[in-house]
Amino acid sequence: MQCTGIYILYRNELFKEPPFGLVCELIRIYPMKEKPLLLLLLCFGLWLSQDTFAGNSRIAAGKWEDREIVLYVSPKGSDSGEGTKKSPLKTLEGARQRVRKLRTVNRDRPVKVFVGGGVYALEKPVLFAAEDSGSENAPVVYEAEKNQQPVFSGSRKLKSWKVLQNKEMLKKLDPAVNGKVYVTDLREAGISEFGDATDLGLRPELFLSGQVQTLARWPNTGLTKAGKVMGKTALPATYVAKRGTKEGDFEYLDQRQDRWALESDVRLGGYWYWDWSEEFQKVSHIDTLEKGIHIREPYHGYGYKDSLRYFGLNLFCEIDTPGEWYLDRLTGLLYWYPPTGVNPSRAEVSLSVFSAPFMIEMQHCTNLSLRGLAFEEGRGSAIRIRQSNNCLISDCRVERFGKDGIHVEEGSGIGIAGCLLRTLGCGGMKVKGGDRKTLVPAGHFVEHTVVENFSLFKRTYQPAVYIEGCGMRLSHNRFRYSSSSAVRLEGNDIVLEYNQVSHVVNESDDQGGLDVFYNPGYRGNIVRYNHWAHIAGGTRHGAAGVRLDDMISGFTIYGNIFEQCGARDFGAVQIHGGKDNRVENNLFFKCPAGVSFSTWGTKRWLETLDSPVIQKKLYEEVDIRSELYQTRYPDLKGIRDNADVNTVVNNLLVDCEKVFFRDKAIQIQSNNTSVKSDGKELGTFCDSGYLKATGLQPIPYAEMGPKGNRWVID
Repeated sequence: MQCTGIYILYRNELFKEPPFGLVCELIRIYPMKEKPLLLLLLCFGLWLSQDTFAGNSRIAAGKWEDREIVLYVSPKGSDSGEGTKKSPLKTLEGARQRVRKLRTVNRDRPVKVFVGGGVYALEKPVLFAAEDSGSENAPVVYEAEKNQQPVFSGSRKLKSWKVLQNKEMLKKLDPAVNGKVYVTDLREAGISEFGDATDLGLRPELFLSGQVQTLARWPNTGLTKAGKVMGKTALPATYVAKRGTKEGDFEYLDQRQDRWALESDVRLGGYWYWDWSEEFQKVSHIDTLEKGIHIREPYHGYGYKDSLRYFGLNLFCEIDTPGEWYLDRLTGLLYWYPPTGVNPSRAEVSLSVFSAPFMIEMQHCTNLSLRGLAFEEGRGSAIRIRQSNNCLISDCRVERFGKDGIHVEEGSGIGIAGCLLRTLGCGGMKVKGGDRKTLVPAGHFVEHTVVENFSLFKRTYQPAVYIEGCGMRLSHNRFRYSSSSAVRLEGNDIVLEYNQVSHVVNESDDQGGLDVFYNPGYRGNIVRYNHWAHIAGGTRHGAAGVRLDDMISGFTIYGNIFEQCGARDFGAVQIHGGKDNRVENNLFFKCPAGVSFSTWGTKRWLETLDSPVIQKKLYEEVDIRSELYQTRYPDLKGIRDNADVNTVVNNLLVDCEKVFFRDKAIQIQSNNTSVKSDGKELGTFCDSGYLKATGLQPIPYAEMGPKGNRWVID
């Protein structure tokens, strides 16, 4: 041992001040005659040093190698600081670099980086690589300090506002808003990247105290209908019996749209032919004489039909409702009609400026975790984890992103737990992993997490969770409030259990709370003990709680509660051309029908089974003839037989109009009991005693939904 000033070198470890356990051991082993000098030096060092040096916060079970390296980060810190509580680092990037340096000689020591409360303005993504990894016994954790909320923000504050007084601009607006619209110069705020009004990942958004403001549009909510399409190239007839054209030329019906002809960059959002496929379009020009809107190429892939649904946006002249705004990209001026009583110069107004695809990226990482952190207001997505193992995102909040919340790509054992994701332009999470060909599971999981108000900009096929691959789990989550589906599943051996899904498929058509599509090789999937509620949208075909679309087969749907699910042609569970599905021990409460079928028949089933697309899915992407597949999924031995045969047994239906809708399908059915509610609430029929009396096994209603999520209020 050498002692110099307040520094102690012991067993090749350098300490700015010795922890108590180390002091005791040094006193024990030091020669008796030199103990007075040792004590004097130690006390002197402790007196001079005020901070606890990072890396000495604990000694576990008396083993020196178990000491945890501890660093602190604060918005008021400096990346040249020591990383202590009193001399914290300033950025997540600075902490990452310090951790990497410390662990080059301390690979066997766990790391805890405590991130203090406050706002961290991000200008570039934070990238974690293999060098930033931990190990099973020495993980690396970036965690919010206790009772503090660190926020990583991709927006810039806008503080300099003036009432709009430019007479030429005021002429374009409704006189009723004169004196109510404000303007600010983004260049003066240091913002030069204006992005695009409708391109995903590029479009900025305006926020007032965390509330998304509305890019000026009409109608202010919902959609309007077009008149006749006017394109030159007619589309082939379809069963919807609507005339269609390839070109995006159509008649508008409301005279107020004449004003749009003077706008410089009109955008339209709409469902151009099918109500399950929307897209944003750029307008070439507007002809006020013929009342025609002409779309700029490229046209929508499905073409355009008479009476299509759409809305206009990025329209300065349509600033007529509090909360609407518009950005002139030629001048850099942003115009905003603030809500009543809001003084823009005193309010918390911000514009998203962070345009990298992700704020946080983790690649080739192991045993690296983020806990209790918040990520807000980027134009792209929040977090991507690629080719990593045993990493965890827990108790984090992800809000107000232009695209998605979290992506998980490949790797194994990635978890998202106890998080809140909301107000997202696209979806919540995209989780991919495992090997379908060899049926090697990914082991990814999403649990006790809330995703709500998603698919706000891209209105279809942007679910709370898109899950693809093999061997993953979604459990104890809550997904709600979306124009389209909540879960999109593509794969094998995926379990959905104890989730709450409600108020989705609110605008689109031909969807389900869970939607699965067009691959009879997806097998081993289990949907059990979930509560599906208030899923009753759809414009032509309908909406379902669970939708098994186009040949989806071999699903087990067991012990679920379907409350007010199903509309139009769909029951609570909708099966379109699939077989070998089992619907058992479910409670259907106030649904139009328990199960609906769209049968294909033997001819269509076999023709599609032999098509090049399905052959590739069954024998190239995987091989359903392999011993592995034939053993794991015995029903595949009869894949060509018994089209439309599904099993529906031991279900309870309360106040449902029918057990089946379109029940010409050949199904195995028994003990499906229908009763009246007589005014009783759902909970009465979830009682295990009642279920047992009607021949059902218990359904754990109270266990459904997130548990222990810090963000859950109701």
